[in-house]
Amino acid sequence: MLKPIDTTSKDTLAGFSPAEEGRSIDDDYDPYKHRTINKPNSTFGTFVHVMKGAMGVGILSMPYAIRNGGLIIGIIGTFLLGMLYSHCVHMLVDTAYKICKRERVPMLSFAETIDRACALGPPKVRPFGTILKNFVDFFLMIPKACMIYMVFIGSTLHDVINNRTDLDWNVRIYILLAAVPAIVVTQVREIKYLVPFSAMATALIFANVVISLYYIFKEPLSFDDRDLLPTFDSLTKFLGAAYFAFDATSLIFPVSNQMKHPEHYLGCPGIVNVNNICLAILYSFVGVVGYLRYGDKIRGSITLNFPQEEDLAMVIQILSAVAILFSIGIFFYVPIETVWRRAHSRVPEKWHFIVQSLIRLAYLVAIVGIACAVPDIGTFVGLIGAIFNPILALWMPIIVDTIYRWPSHFGWMKWHLVKNILMGLFGLYLLVTGTISSVEDIIDLYD
Repeated sequence: MLKPIDTTSKDTLAGFSPAEEGRSIDDDYDPYKHRTINKPNSTFGTFVHVMKGAMGVGILSMPYAIRNGGLIIGIIGTFLLGMLYSHCVHMLVDTAYKICKRERVPMLSFAETIDRACALGPPKVRPFGTILKNFVDFFLMIPKACMIYMVFIGSTLHDVINNRTDLDWNVRIYILLAAVPAIVVTQVREIKYLVPFSAMATALIFANVVISLYYIFKEPLSFDDRDLLPTFDSLTKFLGAAYFAFDATSLIFPVSNQMKHPEHYLGCPGIVNVNNICLAILYSFVGVVGYLRYGDKIRGSITLNFPQEEDLAMVIQILSAVAILFSIGIFFYVPIETVWRRAHSRVPEKWHFIVQSLIRLAYLVAIVGIACAVPDIGTFVGLIGAIFNPILALWMPIIVDTIYRWPSHFGWMKWHLVKNILMGLFGLYLLVTGTISSVEDIIDLYD
């Protein structure tokens, strides 16, 4: 149990000097060495989760993203956005570590990090700690990815089976069928035991990429009529799609807090850095060759450019559905972990197993119910993501870093503060343009 913060303590006052900071932080206290984890995850297992958390079948949409960004900006921009996301993760986790060291606690969650950063900040921001903590927790409780995944699996099975058999089942039937194996996946509680599922999902996605490359290289690639630079409108679409292709903010603390060697998460090379470098290379390669192959004819997912009557194209669809099914476990872990962290103290210990099982089952029933009621839920969840993802992935790390450094730890010429302001403006740009785009998608859906 984490000890409460004493905001009247001298050590929690804002504006502490380096000397005061040195006295308030026990240099001998290493939070990583004081963590007690029953079943810690290995460094490789964590890497698999982080890779899977960011990389989904959305990689097959990178050719469309590169088309919007142009070949030059598309390639450079993908690497820069990967670096930006890595930096946000570093700011968040590194500040959490400093707070843990200062407060002598072994670990903090995402929401607790924000709350404690505000408590250590200027007096005027302290009341916002609880508000931001609850905002982050409640957002993490929304299983938005799982909703989209269930609809994706059901729609894929519907297209594959109905088009190749005499069946004419509604997509809702396939969503209900997909819910049966999902019950097993979503009852896995330890993140360590979810590694095989994430590994299989990642392997299936790579298989999809290999098959896609087979179609791409069946004919020579062409640079004719391929855009090198984007227009303003197309650049907006590229930035939004490419940045959030790296985003797995909701998994940052669940996976890092369950590591056997949490010091391997950041640093050089570090899991975060290696993961995003690998993703940037893979995203750029698939995106560029896909765009060179199909040009302006490229569709939202490159698989839609493949001859749909061929069996190999059908295999891609099936592999995608199975990969997504195996991915549900890790994304299901986050909202359940958030709910259970807030609720477990109110449940007698002898009932923990049963109550958590029921919570997991109730969540899955709700997800399947919503997916069946609104098969186009992805469009609406996209609006939620467009609004809240920039807040979680960009603004929250900036807020935590800025408050903790306030007022005199921003470095030469306050470059940390200037950098954070520029990053915040970029996040505002993504929020506004992403919201407008999602609203237009909803209007088109019912037009």
